[in-house]
Amino acid sequence: MRRLTVLLVGALALSACEEAEKARERKKIETTVDFVAQGRAELSAGRPEAAAREFKQAISASPEDASLYLLLAEAYNAAGNEAGATLTLKQAESVSGVKDPSIRRQRAEMLIKMHQVKAATVELMSMRDDDLLTDPEILSLSRLLAHSGKITEAFKTLERIQLRSPDDVEAKTMEAEILFLKGDVLLAAKLMDRLLTETPSLTSARLLRARYFLNERQLEQAEQDVSMVDPKDAKRTDVVTLRARVLNELGRSDEAASLLERLVDEDPKDAETLALLAETRLLQGKGGDAQVLVDQILAMEPRWARALYVRGRALEQQERLDDALNDYQSALLTDSGFVPALKRIWRIQDKKGNKAEAIDTLELLFFHNDIDAEEKVQLARYYAETWANVDRGLKLINEALRKDPKNPEYLKIKAKLAKGGAKKPSGGGGIQIIRGKGR
Repeated sequence: MRRLTVLLVGALALSACEEAEKARERKKIETTVDFVAQGRAELSAGRPEAAAREFKQAISASPEDASLYLLLAEAYNAAGNEAGATLTLKQAESVSGVKDPSIRRQRAEMLIKMHQVKAATVELMSMRDDDLLTDPEILSLSRLLAHSGKITEAFKTLERIQLRSPDDVEAKTMEAEILFLKGDVLLAAKLMDRLLTETPSLTSARLLRARYFLNERQLEQAEQDVSMVDPKDAKRTDVVTLRARVLNELGRSDEAASLLERLVDEDPKDAETLALLAETRLLQGKGGDAQVLVDQILAMEPRWARALYVRGRALEQQERLDDALNDYQSALLTDSGFVPALKRIWRIQDKKGNKAEAIDTLELLFFHNDIDAEEKVQLARYYAETWANVDRGLKLINEALRKDPKNPEYLKIKAKLAKGGAKKPSGGGGIQIIRGKGR
């Protein structure tokens, strides 16, 4: 009987310990949830420093939860503390281990938010090799690789869908985009036209062709394509913003502003939409309104490329070329492939008489296949003046002459290039890093 009593007391004590442990665990979870909820609320209210304090408290309560470190990294990034965000991402990796797919995916998304595209690409490629990416993620990685000049890797990544689903139209659209970036414009155009003939409602292909027409300054065709987007997608942010860009180029900035204002009403904190609206305000001659929007964006995202670019445009309009150049180069430090900044930089370099630097910048656009018809002629003109890269110059000017065979300026450039080719072999300048350079 005594032994039974001892066993019963021991069992009750063990049960009490288990209940106490469960109570402590429930309390920890409740505390963590409260801190996270408060942190998210602070982040939504535009108080990232306060959000970071809440997330730190959550981590103190549950230090083994790697997702909390990602929230803290997001808060640090919103506060402009990139060093803190980077360190916190490393802590998340240390806590979770690199094998946790959900944490790896969140980490890649966070790196993209922080504009650390190279690091995000490395993370996504590692996940690709471990067969962890969804089809939309494979398409996104293919685009990142192609836009960074890694064409072979982009095709290799895309094959993961195409070998399994050869007729996947989204993968074929991405193939066309990669071909454009590779410079195989004719093949890309044929593929795109075929896709839209077979599937007129394919929004991704419709937008790709509109962007191509926009880059080629075929603005009416660009507007037509973006206007023909499937009605169910017509209100999507990427559709509306592309249409606004086309309207701006057509000189119809009031229409563009109306479209963008509706988007901003729906999401007042979307930095890219706000920045495009700021650019539109500048084109409307409302420089003060543009500046207010730029300040608003940079308060949320201190390194947002398009906001820096818009501020640079305003400075350029005031003939403050050095200050404008600094802002454009700051935009490139955030996004090295930010094409609008490159397109302004070469013009400033030309104005300042820095011909060699202007050539470097135009060649960056050329090799990334983001160069428009006017810029191709300008690059050919530079080659004619310097007798560098004569063969490339002749190809560029012959392309222009096919569209306008009697243009006297084009014929003059061709004659200079031909003379240079007869006197010396085509020479060397390749891509160089833009001085002070940091999409």
